[in-house]
Amino acid sequence: MKPTVEAYTVAIPWYEPEDFDQLWAMTSDGGDAPPDYDTWHRSAVAVVSAWLATGRALQIVTIRPVGLIAWLDIRGLANTTENQRRYAEHFATRNQDAA
Repeated sequence: MKPTVEAYTVAIPWYEPEDFDQLWAMTSDGGDAPPDYDTWHRSAVAVVSAWLATGRALQIVTIRPVGLIAWLDIRGLANTTENQRRYAEHFATRNQDAA
């Protein structure tokens, strides 16, 4: 049996410049992201490029502050980098267009 696309797909949280500072200021674990958007963006593009070079699929999920906070509140979760990743996976697996 041939593997499904899902077996080769990973979801990656993506941040827009206008949301970056607010999202990382709200992250309770201090985050593991660089302190500025440009540095984060260069790193994220490198990760995406490396992942795609392996022939695997990637789904980018844009994280917006309002949607993230609502999702976390409903589940009683803290705003950590791990929960932001889980948020991206949640929407990727449900084929949502916007998080």
